[in-house]
Amino acid sequence: MIEFITAAFALPNVLFTSLLLVCGLYWIMVILGVLDVDVFHIDLGDGGFDADADSGVDADGFEPGVIHSILHFFYLGEVPTMLLVSVMVLSLWTFSMLGNHYLNPEGSVAMMVAVFFGDLAISTLVLRFVAFPLRKLYILLNKDYNAPSDVVGQACRVVTTQVTNEKMGQVEVSTKGAPILLNAMARDAYVFQRGESAVVVKKDGDKGIYLIAPLDLER
Repeated sequence: MIEFITAAFALPNVLFTSLLLVCGLYWIMVILGVLDVDVFHIDLGDGGFDADADSGVDADGFEPGVIHSILHFFYLGEVPTMLLVSVMVLSLWTFSMLGNHYLNPEGSVAMMVAVFFGDLAISTLVLRFVAFPLRKLYILLNKDYNAPSDVVGQACRVVTTQVTNEKMGQVEVSTKGAPILLNAMARDAYVFQRGESAVVVKKDGDKGIYLIAPLDLER
């Protein structure tokens, strides 16, 4: 065990070990409800991409091209960004540990560089093949199969960090049985915070989401 920890924090692997720890911390915070899965979500528009407002990154202005194609190739915008990042980091860490253990036991700098680029190439392929089933699963999990047809007009409560007219989140509608979770966006510019009440005003059939408005419609 000591040898494993020593190898994980040795020069060839310490970067990926640190990133893996950051990803682990992120998922712990998601499980505890401190962060949303899509807090760093990137939305690919028709002509570029927009980072989620929570990430503090504004990436408007990219024209369709190489970058846009690459992002679509890895289903970025269709799968939570941090999920893809975690898969990539885990793959990089795994192959770095294995590659340096078996191919570079002497710690040669030249072999270290070779292992790094080989690791990067293999992990890119791994990400591509893992992202496809993740995309299918994410689409399946985000369908509102249990949403009744008369949900429009009912009160709801925001259960994700925010819901805006640009950022999709989830709201909870109380029923006689189990609460119903709906994918929702704000109808107007009002920003809904976690725990805030709203009313479901419409379903956007094209996007498959519900639009919500403040209970006090004059706000």
